[in-house]
Amino acid sequence: MRLTFLLASIVLAAPALAASQKLPTLTPAQAISRATASQDVRAVVQLKVESAAAARGGYYLDSQKDFHSAANLGIAIRASAVPALSQKYGADLKAAFLGKTIKVIGQVHRRPVAHGTATATEIEVTHAGQILAVN
Repeated sequence: MRLTFLLASIVLAAPALAASQKLPTLTPAQAISRATASQDVRAVVQLKVESAAAARGGYYLDSQKDFHSAANLGIAIRASAVPALSQKYGADLKAAFLGKTIKVIGQVHRRPVAHGTATATEIEVTHAGQILAVN
């Protein structure tokens, strides 16, 4: 009986514990460094959008003008997030984000590109709540 109570207490406390944990706010360079050093990193990343493009029903935002740069952190906004983001920021998301400083929450991960000969670092945005601020 005590073991059941203990297990139930732990399970019920887990969401509160997760909510109390604060994610670090990183620069693109810090996010890339951490993602390179380990697998994936969950964080809030603050960056100025230097490049933006519509693609495959979504958008790509980049921290560098040259998205091929090793110093670039890409934000891949998927089609699932576009309707709510368009409602909040306007139909032209490229214009809404280009040149602005944004905060994005998500999993920073490295992925192979150029047929596996290079890697890119990105955060995938699948819902509008992942973009926390636009200034």
